[in-house]
Amino acid sequence: MPDRTASGRSLLLLGASGLVGGHVLRHAAHDPAWGRVVTLGRRPMPLASGTHEHHVVDFRDLDAHADLFGCDAVACCLGTTIKTAGSQEAFRFVDYDLPLAAARLAHTRGARAYGLVSAYGADADSRIFYNRTKGEAEDAVRAVGFEHVVLMRPSLLTGDRDEDRTGEKIGEALLRVFNPVLIGPLRPLRPTPAEDVAVVLTATLASATASGVEIVEPVEIRARATELQSASNA
Repeated sequence: MPDRTASGRSLLLLGASGLVGGHVLRHAAHDPAWGRVVTLGRRPMPLASGTHEHHVVDFRDLDAHADLFGCDAVACCLGTTIKTAGSQEAFRFVDYDLPLAAARLAHTRGARAYGLVSAYGADADSRIFYNRTKGEAEDAVRAVGFEHVVLMRPSLLTGDRDEDRTGEKIGEALLRVFNPVLIGPLRPLRPTPAEDVAVVLTATLASATASGVEIVEPVEIRARATELQSASNA
């Protein structure tokens, strides 16, 4: 069962070393809504606060670490590119197999909420491999049976990455140039700041009373993030 503490609930974060996951960790580790923030990774990492605990795991054998999945909510920020992964099979392992395996383990151990960082255009029926894989991952997670599922669908993510993704940097630069004309139905194509995704995902999962499936598209991500950031600065 989830490990609840006197100061809040427990959050399991996957992908804490990534662009969105790093922001989620920073926010969750200092949010009183979360009394315990557990991260899993292939390598050690510095702890973000007194509520943060990190475990080095073998992602190809998550069942061996099943006890770590006893939590109230999961934030899955895992993601890669086909170029980085090296093949479509390796990409699918990170963006489909791992999110689903984590969802099943956490649900079995009592988690009620699951947040997945997906992508704008995710569609299980798409002819585009990337969009199809993202859509299939969404459908698979929804079918696990959580009380609350949050599907974040950002456009091209912006922010400082540890790894070099030249193609994404070029795409980001081009989209910034065309931002003024990305209006109306084209507005969702504007780049999405990674921190906006993290702010919205963390706050949404912290809502203990929420239920059902929430799909948060790019325009709504920006609007919700602005509202939450304004509230925190008030």
